[in-house]
Amino acid sequence: MSRLLMGLFGLALLAVPAQAADYYGYGNTGYTGTPYQSGLHRLPICDEPKVLSKVTGQLAIYDANIIGTGQRVESFDGIRETKVDVGGPGLIPRRYCGATAYLTGGQTTEVVYLIEFQAGLASIHWNVEACLPGRDPYRVYGSWCRSIRP
Repeated sequence: MSRLLMGLFGLALLAVPAQAADYYGYGNTGYTGTPYQSGLHRLPICDEPKVLSKVTGQLAIYDANIIGTGQRVESFDGIRETKVDVGGPGLIPRRYCGATAYLTGGQTTEVVYLIEFQAGLASIHWNVEACLPGRDPYRVYGSWCRSIRP
């Protein structure tokens, strides 16, 4: 009985049509961000609140444990998508973003961040990596955050 069910399941998978090669699905996303969706999962755009919350949280943890300046990101401005890498040589779709971050104390700085598809917990969600160029003393992301730039 289990062989029959597994065989039927396999045939059902073969009957599903393949996805088209155009993953972009251009649409009105507010700032010309390019949506990407595969199955039930989607790669969020640069200015989504969940993405910006992850960027803020990651930079706060980095400041508390590494830099120690006590500065936090208060807001973002000029959020932009610099590149979407889908269907390229890598298997993980990536969205490269940049913005101006307003820090506590009135300072502004550039922030670059990368949104990766299926790179979260158990590869079933998206993940964000963020960096402040010039404020990475151990060069975790390379010189001037080079490893998370397009």
